[in-house]
Amino acid sequence: MFNVNVAQVGSVNVTTSENGGLSDEQIAELVLDKICMISNTAPEPIRQQAFAYKEKIRKILIDYVALAKKEERASIVNILEKNGGNDLANLIRRL
Repeated sequence: MFNVNVAQVGSVNVTTSENGGLSDEQIAELVLDKICMISNTAPEPIRQQAFAYKEKIRKILIDYVALAKKEERASIVNILEKNGGNDLANLIRRL
């Protein structure tokens, strides 16, 4: 006889993109889903405040995701230039 234990893991979100990686907005939404959950049973004033807070956090996350991408490209360009990859560095700089 087999004994099967099942663990409950909660909700799972899947995000896909077409012709490239995830957008800054998609990444921000993935993070928001992990750090800011709003109960359907919360009193309406609290829900409204939570949604307003979530929107502020969304805008901050989008800005910082964009900054992280920009800084990563700058680091890659720097490494390429130090190693003689100036042509490739110039291509990446234009992204």
